[in-house]
Amino acid sequence: MHKNLIEQVLKTVRNYRMLKPGDKVMAAVSGGPDSVFLLEALVHLKNKFGVKKLIVCNLDHGLRGKESQEDSLFVKDLTEKLGLEFIHKTVDLKKAAKGDLSTEEIARAARYQFFREAASSAGVNVIATGHTLDDQAETILMRIVKGAALKGIVGISPLREDGDMMIVRPLIELEKANIVDYLNEKGMIYRIDSTNLKPVYFRNVVRSEIIPFLERYNPKLKRVLFNLAEHLREDFEFISDQKAEVSGRILSSGKNSAEIKLKDIAVQPRTIQKEILRDALERSGGEVKKLSFRHWKEMESLIRYKQKGSSVDLPGSIRVTRTGTSITFHRL
Repeated sequence: MHKNLIEQVLKTVRNYRMLKPGDKVMAAVSGGPDSVFLLEALVHLKNKFGVKKLIVCNLDHGLRGKESQEDSLFVKDLTEKLGLEFIHKTVDLKKAAKGDLSTEEIARAARYQFFREAASSAGVNVIATGHTLDDQAETILMRIVKGAALKGIVGISPLREDGDMMIVRPLIELEKANIVDYLNEKGMIYRIDSTNLKPVYFRNVVRSEIIPFLERYNPKLKRVLFNLAEHLREDFEFISDQKAEVSGRILSSGKNSAEIKLKDIAVQPRTIQKEILRDALERSGGEVKKLSFRHWKEMESLIRYKQKGSSVDLPGSIRVTRTGTSITFHRL
């Protein structure tokens, strides 16, 4: 079990080309089983990939008081025993709440902002997180239930660029149960986040109720959802490449505004149209995540049928207006 699980991480890293010689890597470690195993795997594999530097970062979200403080102290102690550099920060997310964002969304935004800041200050170019196959399956189901387009259903990307840094997920092909077995068999200590056990957040309900129920009909459900995401990612990457080629020619933007020529957008396949419209909304400052199927149909109608002067209002206080020769996006 021990060797095989590390070997599986090795295959994942190679398959997605997550690491290369000379990389400087920062592991995001919360103290939970996934991140503890992530650090264990990176320590085992860093020389094999020629990793020049490995450090650890940890963020206390300030949501669980003494419990989360103890998690951070645990990670600090673990890091020191390994002789690695440790970067830590505490934030108070209770004071950071804004708009209608969920606690999970606020926590995620704070986490990645910290990752970027810590990576930049430490001079690393790769950020490794402990997302697993379970996280991928949960994310896909959540997005399907709440409503998502292709971009959402591809789920968590095994690796993605973030400015001049790369975010990688070496455990994305591993099931959490196997990770816990590994740690228990080796007698390795890890922390348990008590909020993960409470049905307060939608993800916890998906994890503890919806997935177990569906696994009665397909015990390999998590793997099936992972494979679905992989197949769809290939399609999405192709569409993104095609969109990028076209978008550069037909989409222009300014401050809180964007414009697309009707004659150019009308001849594109609908899939490419959607991606270009998504770009236009994003560039004009709209809220892409809140786009619904109704919004897409209204924009499609605006392009194909509506008269000059017709308009559609989109999330983020953006109005899309049809002129004589184009459709324009501007903030109200």
